[in-house]
Amino acid sequence: MTVLDTEFGQGLLFLKLWNVWKQHSRRPQRLHVVGLVPRLSERADLRGVFKTLLSTMNGEQLRPQLEAMLAVWPLNLPGLHRLEFESGAITLTLAVGPVDEVVRRLRAQVDCFVLKDKFLLPQLSPLATSGAQAWITTEQDGVSGIEVVAVEQSETATHACSDPWSQSPVSQQEQHALVVGGGFAGMGVAQSLALRGWRVTVIDTSWGQSTSSHLHHAAAALTPTVSRDDNLRARLSRAGFLRAQSRWSALPDSVLFRCGAIQLQRDQGRIVDLAALIETLDFPTQWAQFVSADHASALAGMPLNRGGIYFPTAARVQPQRLLDSLAATPGVEVRAGKVGRIFQHAGIWQALDDSGTVLASASHVVLAAGFHTQTLLRASGLLSEGARLQGMHALGGEVTFLPAADIAGGPRCIVSGDGYVLPQVAGQCVIGSTYAHAAKEVSVTDQGVTSNLYRAAGLLNIPELPGRLAGQKLDGWAGWRAVLPGRLPSIGPVRHAPGVWVACGFASRGLTWATLAGDLIAGALNGEPLVLENDIIEAISDN
Repeated sequence: MTVLDTEFGQGLLFLKLWNVWKQHSRRPQRLHVVGLVPRLSERADLRGVFKTLLSTMNGEQLRPQLEAMLAVWPLNLPGLHRLEFESGAITLTLAVGPVDEVVRRLRAQVDCFVLKDKFLLPQLSPLATSGAQAWITTEQDGVSGIEVVAVEQSETATHACSDPWSQSPVSQQEQHALVVGGGFAGMGVAQSLALRGWRVTVIDTSWGQSTSSHLHHAAAALTPTVSRDDNLRARLSRAGFLRAQSRWSALPDSVLFRCGAIQLQRDQGRIVDLAALIETLDFPTQWAQFVSADHASALAGMPLNRGGIYFPTAARVQPQRLLDSLAATPGVEVRAGKVGRIFQHAGIWQALDDSGTVLASASHVVLAAGFHTQTLLRASGLLSEGARLQGMHALGGEVTFLPAADIAGGPRCIVSGDGYVLPQVAGQCVIGSTYAHAAKEVSVTDQGVTSNLYRAAGLLNIPELPGRLAGQKLDGWAGWRAVLPGRLPSIGPVRHAPGVWVACGFASRGLTWATLAGDLIAGALNGEPLVLENDIIEAISDN
């Protein structure tokens, strides 16, 4: 059941609905509430409001729900925020911004609307399910009441059943998915589906092999990004970061080390005034703030010669440990194998290897195999001529493992700008990274190591670093990025092949977009309000 509350306020109705849900023996299996708010209150302010409110209304029975909501209450950032409770059976989606604008950006199937008057109904009707109702709160002569009216479906809503993003939940007996690809994208999708009760079979070429490229990727960065005009890609990255941060909040530092990150002000090339940018955006300082060179040096624990944007919630991730954690989600099974194509037989999608042997089959399949996704679609006869995926290409790159002792132990936080330096893992700092256009193969090269050393030297203000380490053999890791024009990923249904979805083209944002991709696809298959705004969904799902 999905409820849209246009007058969410502080969330009292949500807490009441949650409390009723817990006590009702015939409750819906899952309850989704979407709350529209012009801005989000600070957590401390919200606690103060409810302290008075609950005592006035004798509402102490709502205290457990209130404390759970406050524990995960988000920062006041524009866009959509998904909060999950009761092991995901209760969700709250907070849509922040002007109501007229936010309503147009929602992708949801709503059973019940709560509003103060009828003027919004025409705008809300495209979201209505068959039989949807509107609860209109009224007050006359000091007496409050509720007027219940039926909501007529618009033509948009009537044809929603033909849109894979807006479908009825997949029946429980059909909740088995096949995911091709065991990297960040594939495992992000697998976890999101499994947390909703699905059985998920993941097939990955190198899973469990000692030669797996994931095993040699010592560390990577999970960081927010900003733009002066808060453009679509910045909004997408923010949404992805917030979903990853929420989903992986319980992971230990050995997997996800919440160290923060500094994006240094550039001193050459395309220079953007980062201080002015942050002032223009006016985001909470807990999300992003401009810091001076002295402050940046204190945060990094190293003398830096420039200030920049500090992201307190950024994290250093150990990739293989993260992938192992996602693979351990109950309901996920990972198999080693190379899928050559997919084929539908009797309504079931099969994954076949190059010899035609069926490796696995399921009602739904998600192709999340990086650049190989394009190859799979083409081999399966599913790559349409005008698809964005026709333009995907593989871009090589390498990172270098620099002994932390050579740079005074390395920075305490991520330092980025032209490249990046990560806090050390087992005595090694990952520095990078190179971009190899039109590469035929990827490997760690002397040229790549030198290039990465110059990047690190510039970031850490150690100009003598490349010369000091000249001739020293340094290890590293090389791999491929799957890149689409505009650097937006491809996430969504293959519309001419019902049951097939893709999640690929993540470029350098695999960590950022993995959970978001999973929640978008799993949310659509489960008939949930989606966790991303409509205009962004349309931009990334043209397959």
